[in-house]
Amino acid sequence: METETKSRSRIRRVLTRSIFVQQCVSLSSSLSFSLGTIFFIPQPWVGAILWVALLQTPRYAGFAILGISIGAGIERVFKPSDATRLGGGLKANALLAAVMVAWLTGTVEMPLGAQLVIAAVSAAAASIFAAIIIGVLRRTNLPSLVLGYCLVASMLFSVCPNCAMLAKGAMPVTQIPQDAIGWVTTFVRSLGSLIYSPDYEVGLLVAIAILLWSRVMFFSGMIGWISGVSIALAFEKSGITYYWLPTSYNYFIAGMALGSVYFLPGRISLLIAAAGGCGAAFFGFVLNDLLQGSPSANLPIVAATTIWVVMGAVSLAGNWSAVWLNNLPQLKPEEAWWRVAFWSQKFGYKDILLSIPLAGDLKISQGFNGSLSHAGRWCHALDFQRPITIDNSSDPALNIWGAAIYSPASGVIERIKNTVPDNQLGVCNYADNWGNYVVIRLDQGGWVLLAHLQQDSIMLATGAYVDAGDYLGKVGNSGRSPVPHLHLQAQNSPEPGTPTTSFRLVNYHSVSSGAETLFHQWNTAALPAEGDIISAANSNQPVHTVLASIAPGSAVWMIESQGCVPKNFQQAGADNIIRINTSLNEAGEHQFNSSAEEGTLVACLAPDAWRIIETRQLTSPFMKLLGLVVPSIPYSARNGMTWHDPVPIMPTGPISWITNSIAPYLDKNFIYSNCKCISVPSMEGSTLQIETKLEPSQDSMPIKLTCEFEILRGPVRVQANFKGGSVVYSLLSFEQRLPLNNDLSQ
Repeated sequence: METETKSRSRIRRVLTRSIFVQQCVSLSSSLSFSLGTIFFIPQPWVGAILWVALLQTPRYAGFAILGISIGAGIERVFKPSDATRLGGGLKANALLAAVMVAWLTGTVEMPLGAQLVIAAVSAAAASIFAAIIIGVLRRTNLPSLVLGYCLVASMLFSVCPNCAMLAKGAMPVTQIPQDAIGWVTTFVRSLGSLIYSPDYEVGLLVAIAILLWSRVMFFSGMIGWISGVSIALAFEKSGITYYWLPTSYNYFIAGMALGSVYFLPGRISLLIAAAGGCGAAFFGFVLNDLLQGSPSANLPIVAATTIWVVMGAVSLAGNWSAVWLNNLPQLKPEEAWWRVAFWSQKFGYKDILLSIPLAGDLKISQGFNGSLSHAGRWCHALDFQRPITIDNSSDPALNIWGAAIYSPASGVIERIKNTVPDNQLGVCNYADNWGNYVVIRLDQGGWVLLAHLQQDSIMLATGAYVDAGDYLGKVGNSGRSPVPHLHLQAQNSPEPGTPTTSFRLVNYHSVSSGAETLFHQWNTAALPAEGDIISAANSNQPVHTVLASIAPGSAVWMIESQGCVPKNFQQAGADNIIRINTSLNEAGEHQFNSSAEEGTLVACLAPDAWRIIETRQLTSPFMKLLGLVVPSIPYSARNGMTWHDPVPIMPTGPISWITNSIAPYLDKNFIYSNCKCISVPSMEGSTLQIETKLEPSQDSMPIKLTCEFEILRGPVRVQANFKGGSVVYSLLSFEQRLPLNNDLSQ
């Protein structure tokens, strides 16, 4: 009994200690995250460096902790998330408000208790204002930033202008630099001004934190700072008084936010970063003139105003904007750019995606920018006919007349015309250009028009909802149509004849005119050229069964290497046995993990293919090779069929610091996997075999890869051939586990 009591007591002590450690880690993470978001850094460990900078003035750090505590309490009431808007948040606003009070009261004789009360009230007010601003902006793309803190600071500066002037006078004086070293020092010191510490050591720590998080973000901020300072110096040269040094950090903040945080980095975003710096310099000058040197003119309201103006202008431009919004602000700007660029390679950037609306073999008789009628505002359109058309033929394989038309996407039927008579062959009806048509408002946005349908063949009414593949009508010869064909276009409004917009066809087979083998290539999402012969990709059931049956479990693999294998693909250690664990997440996606190495490979069963959708810091050579050999496998795979996909593996390693940082500004092409189906499984069994070659070829990458899949077990063999050697992974055993069972380490 005594032994049992001691054992329970020991367990309670361990649990208490564990809970205490977890709470300390959680508190540390919350503190670092709140300070980090002010500088657009959502990573707590990087935010910890900013705390080291703040601790250069211990008084500020103490007030900051008080502010975060107040902000956390207000957050429990209003329940907005700091992560919703980088650059702000309730706790971030409260933190800055408390630090501002520490700065404001540091030069006046006031009891510490009174200072803490003012800081607490200011932090609470800043949090409440921030919550209101977040609520007002929740349906817009505009960030809340630290405007709650700006409002509170402006009010306190107005209530006690003498305190503000004393505090401002106690700060180190910065002179306009006269040489390169002076300019570097001024730039670094300006980085600490947002937290009221324009010291070289503080600014250097801030610069290190930003650089560790994102080189692109730092570079964009520097572009903004240089541009803003250039405008400020231009004001001075023209004889206008402008005390720009205390507010110059706004130029950096505006350039950083616009050049890489709220917009994806790229060459156009560099211009926007420069414009942000110039705009911040202009608004800073206006505020300095209006407020006559008040510290309020140096608040980040200057950067916030610039960011709002630029983002508002881009929003008004809509689809005409040349810059891309960053919808992944929780990631490093380099990584966010890479993910968007990767998926744009596969599906286009915001392109409308449509399935082929007809069954059977089809020929693109007129494509985009066609010579007959697809020109100007109506250049984005496709005309479908059969590869061989014999007039008046009753054979449906040779004539498209009367072929069933299916909805190319899901949406609501918005307009229909069903009463236009069909033309005689060789005759057009120019009074009704589109003839009988259907206009669908798409769920993905935009509209699609299908025209020249057969009279009285449309069996649906306006307002009806259709899924992709639902029957719409029959191919006819109405309107401006001399021979039976189907016209397909995407457009920006429901009215027929409005300007068209770009789209892509998805999941289809194609062959260029003159090729010997029909339908030899599978396309994920592409635009067929005029003259191409295409057909919708139909699932090959044995292939689909193999891919859809991949089970969660634990697999043991044997490694056999010969010759010289590049270091990136050498297995760590001397073991020739590895364990790869497969689990299903809540979304039903396959997650591949190595028991000995870091990184995760995520694959999903998409409607058209088994596809690798994400790789997270892969260090396992096996999973790197798997990502290279089969970035996707279409369900329609057949012997001899080919397809190509961008490689879904983001570059990693020390050199990636440079390559990933410059990639958004270069016309860098992704590495593509050119895949070929060597054999497909039969209903009795056998394996699915894929052979892949990479393009462009690189010395450090495989020359050829092969992979085999089996039912239930998934990949069972992966081989990579290099210039000087080869490596083969062979499955030895597979232990199936329950779905969502993530404990596969044993």
